[in-house]
Amino acid sequence: MINKAVFVMSKRFISLREVGRQLEIPPSTVVYYKDKFQQFIPSSGGDGRRRRYPVEVVDIFRRIREMFTENWSVDQIEKELSLKFGRLRFDQQSDQSNDQHETFGGSPGFSREVGDILAKMADAMENQSLFRNEIRALRDEVESLRRERRDVERDYATKVSALEAELAALRRRMASRAGGESINFPPTEFLASPLVICSEGEYLGVQGKGGRSFSLKDFVRLIERKMSESMAVETSWRQQDGHWVLVVRTEDTGRKREQNVVLVAKKTVTPSANTVTEIIRLNIDGNDAPDALLLTLFRQLRAVFNG
Repeated sequence: MINKAVFVMSKRFISLREVGRQLEIPPSTVVYYKDKFQQFIPSSGGDGRRRRYPVEVVDIFRRIREMFTENWSVDQIEKELSLKFGRLRFDQQSDQSNDQHETFGGSPGFSREVGDILAKMADAMENQSLFRNEIRALRDEVESLRRERRDVERDYATKVSALEAELAALRRRMASRAGGESINFPPTEFLASPLVICSEGEYLGVQGKGGRSFSLKDFVRLIERKMSESMAVETSWRQQDGHWVLVVRTEDTGRKREQNVVLVAKKTVTPSANTVTEIIRLNIDGNDAPDALLLTLFRQLRAVFNG
């Protein structure tokens, strides 16, 4: 035999705002659920008093939320609510009908009409209150985000100013080390031009895959790649007699060996009107490299460049 006590609603009531707070649902979402499935959500106060909801509606709203999260259709949700909460709604409606009958002296038609009007008014007022609270919360959140953004912008400006001051100090130190003169460095075009040597009036260079020519920039990269924990490499540039001079100093701590390489290059236009960077001198530890050694060097560069 079915225990009828299961279908008796609690006399304790709750507001929609409290429903949203308990389930962590925005007020606008609670109102949407209430309007969408109002036939399954019991309430009291249709005689003009503030509409109230029994505490059991928390389970109804929770189930609606779960079904929406699982992408149930509206029809599926209504069927589920009808099966699970239909009797609860029926008992509540019976209680409201009895209350209205007693209040209006046995005139259920009139009491129902007045009750519906007052219920709609109460709903509208409560919905408006919920929306105002949600708007206020959103405004507070926007203001918090604005303050956070201002703090981030202020920190960013402070860091940029500090970096600019550090960069200015670094430039002053570098200028001081250079005797107050600006630091010399070859132009990009000079570094990127094909690196060649002139042998018996013929310009010889190194061409890699895709037709790209080996440049002075590639040469410097190969030297700097030798740097390791046991190998220290230091490079510097200077201008001399209109030529660019690259000075490379290496120190092999493992072998306790130092090497000094001086490469002198100039900009040259070949008879075929190509602009190249020509090596006019290569000195290793105080000794000028002969043409034969330069040819050997370029053959090795070709092998490395084509890798």
